[in-house]
Amino acid sequence: MILCIFGSSLLLKEWRGKRGQVGHRIPLAGLGYCSSQQVRPCILSFNLNQGGGMVINVLVRGSTPDFYVKVKHDGGEDTYECRHAGLYSIHVLCTGITMPVGKTMSFRLVSIEENSTLAEGSFPIIGMALATPQVYFTPTPVLIDRLPR
Repeated sequence: MILCIFGSSLLLKEWRGKRGQVGHRIPLAGLGYCSSQQVRPCILSFNLNQGGGMVINVLVRGSTPDFYVKVKHDGGEDTYECRHAGLYSIHVLCTGITMPVGKTMSFRLVSIEENSTLAEGSFPIIGMALATPQVYFTPTPVLIDRLPR
């Protein structure tokens, strides 16, 4: 009986503590380039893909929900669709239109499920890696009857 009363009082105290309060918010995660400080999410790099668009490489924590990236610039705002590079990967690839190098833009990671901002930051694209062409070699058949005996 005493344990039930004690447990109920703990649950009530926790429930009251979790209610929303005016002016009480969880700080929004900042978004910037990846560094040695291991802050996630962060932008690893920008690439141009072979199809002519831009790829934003993002590193996230393992528990980050699915998201898309909104990029605000002088000409408006563009959305980049994102997908994980692998099944349990912390590397996310976001694709969209190409942005100019050197201009400061505002980046927001937005949760798909809750449509809430996960992280945001403003910074310039300082460089863009070009997509490397895929090179395939076909093996040359070796004719057995032409081998030296």
